[in-house]
Amino acid sequence: MSTQQPASSDQSISTRRTRWQGLLVLLAIGLPMILAYTIFKTGWAMPEGTVNKGELLSPATSILDLGITDTNGKEVDVLAGKKHWRMLIIADNSCDDTCMQQLYLSRQVHIRLSEKAARVERLFLNTDQNYSSDLNDHMDKEHPRLKRYHLPASAWSEAFADTNVAGNLLNGHNVYYVDQEGFAMMAYEPSHEGADLLGDIKKLLKYSYED
Repeated sequence: MSTQQPASSDQSISTRRTRWQGLLVLLAIGLPMILAYTIFKTGWAMPEGTVNKGELLSPATSILDLGITDTNGKEVDVLAGKKHWRMLIIADNSCDDTCMQQLYLSRQVHIRLSEKAARVERLFLNTDQNYSSDLNDHMDKEHPRLKRYHLPASAWSEAFADTNVAGNLLNGHNVYYVDQEGFAMMAYEPSHEGADLLGDIKKLLKYSYED
């Protein structure tokens, strides 16, 4: 008597194996992001004193559909290329001393990330249609790696109207962390120190995937 298994049985086993492999891939990608959000939201599994220092945006809000443009008025895809976390500052050409200090602070945090700096970008959104020569000259000299684009102030205000940062002025006094999928999720005021921003971004990088 033959003991050979029917072809349908082999096919069923192969199908189940493929499904499990697909599920494992999805878990490998999704779990780090879910874990990172859970840790930042609740402080779960973190020693006392290591909970995030920034203000968690509620809800996290995408910046992808805000009409961000380059200097020629062409809409840009800020997520193009490799996946990055972003430090974002929004202001107009009258970027004051506090705004300049936040730009400096974000640069220093970026430098202190050392070998992890390549996973983070710095982004400045100007709510004026053109950069003033003074602001451009300053950024060319002090922030050559800072990406500079434009954004209508009304687009930001409308998108973030129902969040807990709706009252934040677009004067460059706040630094926002934007995740790898384009969601603004953390906010920092001038009262936050560089160590606060550095500690938080290190944890975000630790618990998120690397492209």
